Amino acid sequence: MPSHAVRHLTRAALWAALAGCLPAGAQAAVFVCRDAHGGTVTTDHASADCLQYGGKELNADGSVRRLILTPRQQQQQEQAEQRSRAASEQALQDQRQQRALLARYPDESVLQDSEQSDLASVQALIDAARARLKVLHRERVHLDEDAQFYPSGNYPNDLRSRMEMNQQERTHEQQLIASQQREVARIHARYDRLRASLRVLWARQRAAERIESSGH
Repeated sequence: MPSHAVRHLTRAALWAALAGCLPAGAQAAVFVCRDAHGGTVTTDHASADCLQYGGKELNADGSVRRLILTPRQQQQQEQAEQRSRAASEQALQDQRQQRALLARYPDESVLQDSEQSDLASVQALIDAARARLKVLHRERVHLDEDAQFYPSGNYPNDLRSRMEMNQQERTHEQQLIASQQREVARIHARYDRLRASLRVLWARQRAAERIESSGH
């Protein structure tokens, strides 16, 4: 008889002998566990050592039915499963977002039109603020002409109030223009990122379509 067959029979006989020493109702399994000193203990039940230091549950033929993890191993396993689930959920979310992007921007021209539309609304605010600045500038010219009659700077309250209001409004419009110009830069940056991502998705989509058409 080959040596490996002898070893198999010997191991099977050993586990059969161990199982035979256990109560009749417990012969279906054997627990081999570590103890506090690093040794192994064989019992017919999951002892406190098993739960604390780990081990394994064996069938009567010596095959492993299940591993018994230590609390730390259980925590690590749970954390690994959580990371795996989170990664799977993120992958599904990414796929949904990619499909939504392709549905909204099926090609470059649609993306370009969307960018121009967003820019147009901001540019309209800039143009309106610049037009208002021109009006305020003309008003300031007239106010400065009236102020020439008071070289000492001792302006009437009404004139002083109108000059201050004019300055405040000009400052407001200038700030509005600066703010909207920053918004223009943000829009360009956002669409640049979108364009880079979509070009990859468009290429994948075209490749998939070519493969599908070649298959027919």
